[in-house]
Amino acid sequence: MLSTKFRIIVLLLTFFSFPFSVCRASIGVQELADSLTMLTGFSRAWCPAVKIKSLRVNGNNITLHTNNVLSGVRWTKEEVNRFNLNVSRWVLGNDKGKVTIYTNRQPVHELITDCAKGVHTGAKGKDLSNRNIALWPSHGLYFNRNRQQWIWQRATLWTTVEDLYSQEYMRLLRPMLENAGATTFMPRPGLEQNQPGPSGMPRWTEGARYWIQDQGADSTIWYLYDGDEYKDDMKSRCLWVNALDEPIDLCLALHTDGADSGDDSTIVGTLCIYTPFDDEGNRNLRDGRNRQRINRNLADWIQTQLTADLRRVAPEWTRRQLMEANYCESRVPVVPSVLVELVSHKNMADMRYGLDPAFRFTAARSIYKGILRYLNGPSAVVQPLPVKDMMIDADFTLRWLPVNDPAEPTAKPTYYLVYTRQNDGEWEVQQVTKTSLPLRPQPGVRYDCYVVAGNEGGLSMPGPILSAYKSDEAPNDSVVLIVDAFDDVYGPEWFADSVHAGIVPGSYACEDHFSCAYIGEQWDFTRASQWVNDDNCGWGACYRDHAGELTVGNTRDYTMLHGIALRKMRLSYISCTAGFLANSTAGRKKTPWVLIDYIAGRQRQPIDSAMQVFLEDHLSRGGRLLLSSDHLSQVSEQWLKDQLHLRYYAARSSRSGRVLSSLRRVSLLQLQPNEEQLFTPAPEALMPVGENAFTMATYEDMRCPAAVGYTHTGDTANDPQSSIFNFQFPKTLIFGFPLEAAIDFDPLYRRSVAWLLSE
Repeated sequence: MLSTKFRIIVLLLTFFSFPFSVCRASIGVQELADSLTMLTGFSRAWCPAVKIKSLRVNGNNITLHTNNVLSGVRWTKEEVNRFNLNVSRWVLGNDKGKVTIYTNRQPVHELITDCAKGVHTGAKGKDLSNRNIALWPSHGLYFNRNRQQWIWQRATLWTTVEDLYSQEYMRLLRPMLENAGATTFMPRPGLEQNQPGPSGMPRWTEGARYWIQDQGADSTIWYLYDGDEYKDDMKSRCLWVNALDEPIDLCLALHTDGADSGDDSTIVGTLCIYTPFDDEGNRNLRDGRNRQRINRNLADWIQTQLTADLRRVAPEWTRRQLMEANYCESRVPVVPSVLVELVSHKNMADMRYGLDPAFRFTAARSIYKGILRYLNGPSAVVQPLPVKDMMIDADFTLRWLPVNDPAEPTAKPTYYLVYTRQNDGEWEVQQVTKTSLPLRPQPGVRYDCYVVAGNEGGLSMPGPILSAYKSDEAPNDSVVLIVDAFDDVYGPEWFADSVHAGIVPGSYACEDHFSCAYIGEQWDFTRASQWVNDDNCGWGACYRDHAGELTVGNTRDYTMLHGIALRKMRLSYISCTAGFLANSTAGRKKTPWVLIDYIAGRQRQPIDSAMQVFLEDHLSRGGRLLLSSDHLSQVSEQWLKDQLHLRYYAARSSRSGRVLSSLRRVSLLQLQPNEEQLFTPAPEALMPVGENAFTMATYEDMRCPAAVGYTHTGDTANDPQSSIFNFQFPKTLIFGFPLEAAIDFDPLYRRSVAWLLSE
């Protein structure tokens, strides 16, 4: 207990600090404020100090008025009770106080999020059927009349610009919502709108104002500020929502704001903004419900879900405020609305995660889950994750492994949609509950297929495409196994020292299918460079030579690409993912494949031990092996030497991308981001090991090996190594770049296969 003298001092300080208060404090007012600040438990990256405006004590009744800091906190009944109990102990020295805490002129207990049910309607749905959701990515190109040119609305930093970067989340979030049964409405053109607009760029780069105008909306929606199209763009989205004929359940604006932590290690994190009034000061939505309660609850559900999910991949992720603020996109809509500032596009620490497509998938899925739970409460069922591991086996039966989401017990698949097509025909779909489906092939027909998982919550995103073909000419024992080991996606490499920091020059993300966000390489690496304006934005600034282009990444359909070439050679083939072979004994049957075509692409992970054993067994049986990758440096050096008869030599071994083969052919590689195909920013050089290993191709500019071949040509009767092989000419061919990055993929691939299968 505090001394009598200290209590008197506290009382005097309290009296002079709060002349209209009567206080019997057992703790100083500043100490109380500091304690409340610490009790919030939030990162100081966003949270300023709690300040006490007044403290009144009347018997056991304690009324505490604070600044608006506590209004940014997520409140549950348990948290309110914890705060009240602590205030009672600090002020009265016991647990008997009846405490009311005000923040931003509101009692804290009125800010409690209702977690017991779907707060929007109280419905108990499992998916988003019959829900209408309006949403959009942040900004976009607009015409600046003063400058008489089309310009971005935000700075071009870290190889992207918010105007396009936010589209990356929307292209994932929108199908997730629709797969759960929702109908979505978007005032900005989606990526399917690829036709040129007024600026000569694809329509999906533009702001919403122009798309809304082109759809025939009344000019009172899109012409608002006498030619200021920047302001028109922002407000037109909201008025467009209000003018929709359909009843809209909620409206979400997705941004990546410009807050900056000031260093390259502190995460700025996720901020959610809501507004409790409209342009006329009304505090109710169109349907009469209270804006404060509904909009804050929506913001809280989404921010809580995002924080939980993002901290699984980024433990240091910061939860910022639930900010009550007067922003157009959260103020004007007459339906429940929230403005999500997901990451900071200005902050290097945020963008180290934000440029990783796997992070973006997690974030988009998290927003979908937040919306789902806001609308449906605990009865909601989360749609499954995509199927990853599949195989078309020797009997032409498609098999796959179920995927469970460790973070979501309800996300278990209960059925599957199997999509198949013959040659290049239309996709046909069958619903099954098992994890296999016979294909019943016809000779001479190529079969492609993929699987979508489903449950009561909806459908997953599509899995990878597999392909198979049964030749009507080749013998049954001449079957090629295509192994898709390329399931990786990732962001670029980063560096940091005391003066410079940023993305390693020449390093690029490996996108998931494709990306619309990449606009050019970073050129300003100097920490001291200051932002002047969006055209001169300092540290992190990047070129804009790729703006408006889609960048191809891991398209997950490479078995089909390889299969089309094999079909031209009349070679039968089946295919699988490496994950299926590693995780299913059914995939590792000792079938005498004539050739294993191992697609490693830009995969960074090493070949795991189970796969190494599988490939070693294949080689020991006299099988041929084709492997291509620009990350062989990630594979065990000893395994490379012992089994593949090569050593990794060096990365980034060519700037021209010209490859000269031993067959006097020239191949050209894609080394830069582009819209056409996979690219390889760092082709690797290899070194043959042993007398039977030799260079099959070289990089023209560096004259180092681009491909290594191996063949065993000795007399098997006298050769001490003959016991390893069952016949005389086992062959391997290893490329230090993904074959899929060759502009002349088809002829290069077919020449490689022909050499491997020749005697």
